Amino acid sequence: MSKDEKISNFIELIEARMAKEMPRIIREIKVYEDKLAKGELTKFPKVAPQFNG
Repeated sequence: MSKDEKISNFIELIEARMAKEMPRIIREIKVYEDKLAKGELTKFPKVAPQFNG
């Protein structure tokens, strides 16, 4: 497999992943926009510890 074929295969894989994930992301954005319009977003969110930090 040449370098160009590897790159094009990788791009096709990424596009397939994006197509699979876009409906979920669109739903999350819609929920955020609805909460923003209603004023239901947390004004001062707490920072959550991550990676045992």
